[in-house]
Amino acid sequence: MDHMVCADGAPAPTWRSQRPAVVVSSTSWTPDEDFDILLEAAVRYDELKQPHHPPLLVLVTGKGPQKEMYEKRILALSLRHVVIRTLWLSFHDYATLLGSADLGVCLHTSSSGLDLPMKILDMFGSGLPVAALRYPTLNELVREGVDGVLFGSSMELCDCLLVRTGWKAPMGDRLE
Repeated sequence: MDHMVCADGAPAPTWRSQRPAVVVSSTSWTPDEDFDILLEAAVRYDELKQPHHPPLLVLVTGKGPQKEMYEKRILALSLRHVVIRTLWLSFHDYATLLGSADLGVCLHTSSSGLDLPMKILDMFGSGLPVAALRYPTLNELVREGVDGVLFGSSMELCDCLLVRTGWKAPMGDRLE
């Protein structure tokens, strides 16, 4: 078979080698989600990116009290290989974005250490692998190396982004 076509006769989508990896994070922009972790990881990724690493497009959805503060911080960054955008989406568009992304990032922490973030379930429902900030009960939801990875710092999150070279593994393939 030389090429595939979609049901409507259009050519099947193909992987473009230079396309950015799409990273999605959903946040309520409150102190219980340390968004600095993602910003610091983005800066580090930008510094360490090699030619075989894709540029990153980081899309952050949500609204909340610290959004404006973080938008100012984002604007002050001088990144060459990482673009960060904030947006608010309808449920339908949010679901479409999750289904189109390469990696979800969850910065949620649990004050009790017992609750599990619904945003991870949204991501899993779209087949999106997740990099999540580690806390005691999260391994009940995220199976390390199967449907996600856990990190404890911005450096570890950056390592997750760098190691996910290729960005083609669907959920269920081993994430390395």
